[in-house]
Amino acid sequence: FVLFVMTEKSERCILAGTMKDRNLAETYVLVQNLNPMVQRLLANDSNFTEMRVLGFQLSEEDIQAIAYGLTENKTLKALSLDHLQIGDEGIKQIARGLCYNESLTYISLRWNDIGNEGGMALADALHYNKHIKNMIVAFNSLGNPAGHSFAEALKKNTTLEILDLKWNQIEDDVGDILLTAMGENKGSLSTLMLGGNGSSLRNARKNVRSSSNRSKSTRFKIGLGRGDKKVDDSTVSLEQLKKDLAGLTAEIDEDDDARELREGDLVEILDDPAARRGRVRFIGETDFEPGMWVGIEFDSPVGKNDGSFNGRQYFSCPPKHGSFFNPEKLLLLEEVFE
Repeated sequence: FVLFVMTEKSERCILAGTMKDRNLAETYVLVQNLNPMVQRLLANDSNFTEMRVLGFQLSEEDIQAIAYGLTENKTLKALSLDHLQIGDEGIKQIARGLCYNESLTYISLRWNDIGNEGGMALADALHYNKHIKNMIVAFNSLGNPAGHSFAEALKKNTTLEILDLKWNQIEDDVGDILLTAMGENKGSLSTLMLGGNGSSLRNARKNVRSSSNRSKSTRFKIGLGRGDKKVDDSTVSLEQLKKDLAGLTAEIDEDDDARELREGDLVEILDDPAARRGRVRFIGETDFEPGMWVGIEFDSPVGKNDGSFNGRQYFSCPPKHGSFFNPEKLLLLEEVFE
């Protein structure tokens, strides 16, 4: 496979002409022994619609190949590069690829040591990308400069529906700027997740109306907590939202949190080095510990049991595909495609 080596000429997706005029590289190199999934990306495999890489080190060549593959691939719909410690330089290359990609609707970049430079590059990509609906950049090191860049992008982007910036280093005043940009967004943005940043910042939801019915006073619903638990079901104006967000506290009853889940939901295990994901197969009380517990089935043998514990079968799955978790350890994931 042949790939481009990105150069400084295309830094942060500043385009001199049309999309076809892009000058992304001056040098070609031959790369061998690429990660098999990266090879499928480069090959434009029509059956390859989801790429998920978790918890191991990507080589510099792999990152370059992914960045180039994104400029040409027409089949990939979802890309998850979580817990890989890619860093700003690698993310800047991936962001360049996103500027030209026309197939992705979902991208997740959690736990990648992304700072302001990488965050600003991703925000710039949203000025040009017209297809991404869900971007997750949670659990990184984005600060106020990156927050400002995302705010500017939200004012112009019309296709993004969910932006997840949880657990970064964005301060309250820049969070307010992001909320204002959410209100000014003229597209499909419905969810902005800011929990775990400034002390008063929480997750915000907006009722998105069709352009023909859009009113001047954009209205919001407030969401809070893991799994976007709803704490206020009323709709409020943007100014009222800011006041309410400043006074909210995250006091969530553990049992209520469990009842938010449903069997079959896709969840991720929080604070898990492998960022494991699985399906909810059981919710309820058990014999081994008091309180509510959730049984999860994984797709691979990364669990501890077959859905049973101490001789009692709570749900059924293959050996080592099941585990039980406290609801607070689970993050409910929104599935954006089948």
